[in-house]
Amino acid sequence: MFILIKIQESKIIEDMYSNEYLYFNSLETFKKSNDSDQSGRNDPFELVVNLEQLKSLSVKTNNKTILSDKNSKNFSGQYITHLEKSKINCCCLYWTELEVGKKAPTFNERLLQMGDKMLIIYDCQKFFEILDENLEKLNYQYSRKKVSYFDRKSYNGELTLHQKDNDFNYQNEYRILFKQPNDKPIKIYIPSLKNISTIINSKDYDNLIIQIQ
Repeated sequence: MFILIKIQESKIIEDMYSNEYLYFNSLETFKKSNDSDQSGRNDPFELVVNLEQLKSLSVKTNNKTILSDKNSKNFSGQYITHLEKSKINCCCLYWTELEVGKKAPTFNERLLQMGDKMLIIYDCQKFFEILDENLEKLNYQYSRKKVSYFDRKSYNGELTLHQKDNDFNYQNEYRILFKQPNDKPIKIYIPSLKNISTIINSKDYDNLIIQIQ
């Protein structure tokens, strides 16, 4: 059984559940570096759309080379291209699969720092139907899928906004993105969210068991 989980502070999760919506923040906000945030909510590598591994580097002025590492065996570097003025909003969810009658798979404790409450969406098919319908009504260009992870030290080429550094693979992220006229946070209403989800304390996740009656 495939489920999606939103982890945040109690007041936010309870408000989303009670008023049946998901909160989408600007993807730019997650790009900020915050050493005190151990949950991995922030990633300076967000919005990177191309990554090139460099084997040499030279600097020229007036057709004269003033710096060159071409012959250096130890040189390594990266050329990174960011998406500018993206106006893209994002909702990040944790995804996992549960087996009936068995406890939930191991959960990385770093994620508990994201919040003390979880919104668990257990009818994902219905959720996607409602979400897609609402985003299409708003005429938003959107995409949603599981994030794939890559090795930043060796990867070469283009990147999508559904790819992240291996350092974040413990997040098992399912990412929902859409473009809108501005990059302000927005609530997307999910009618009948209460019928397809529930909320629990984050610390109780390890005791989560699915039973079918």
